[in-house]
Amino acid sequence: MRSIWFCFKLVEGCLGCLCMGIQIEGFLNVAVSQDLYVYITIFSVFTCISFFGCLNICMDHDPTLVSEMIWNGFACFGYTLTAILTMYHAEKDLYLIHLKGVEIIEEAAEHPFFGYSKFQAITGIVTGVVHLMHAVLAGDVVFVEADRRSGEKPRIILYLGGLWFHTHLMKFKWFRRFEGPNLSARTG
Repeated sequence: MRSIWFCFKLVEGCLGCLCMGIQIEGFLNVAVSQDLYVYITIFSVFTCISFFGCLNICMDHDPTLVSEMIWNGFACFGYTLTAILTMYHAEKDLYLIHLKGVEIIEEAAEHPFFGYSKFQAITGIVTGVVHLMHAVLAGDVVFVEADRRSGEKPRIILYLGGLWFHTHLMKFKWFRRFEGPNLSARTG
């Protein structure tokens, strides 16, 4: 299952870098009065946590699923909050306040602050959803493993990219070693 957690963390880290890039590019080139440091702090903290988690998995340490649930729940909340705050600031922009109805659609697209805000909000929500999927999957594995110990359910097996793709990757020694001793002994 290490490959699943590694892919989640890698995608989360790359999306976090995209959010930071949009924040830096957009809001340093447009004169606005926003809480720049709040956004950069949220983006950088959770991006660093994701990339350090990737490094931890590459160093042959299994992630702790309860901490995965908690951190990714906080990250989902943080990214969603930044998306909401970004659109709140865009709505309160002096230029956009005076536009009504159809004018918003026509003129707001040309206004650079609105464009950066919209793109940052979209990427923030997408990143938050990926963190939410990671947290829910980790929670599901934790609860299924707890039920399995009591004898109620079979072991949960996760496949990277589906059964066919995962089986194809299991032919490679590096992937079997990356997945860990439990899975390589069970499938190969």
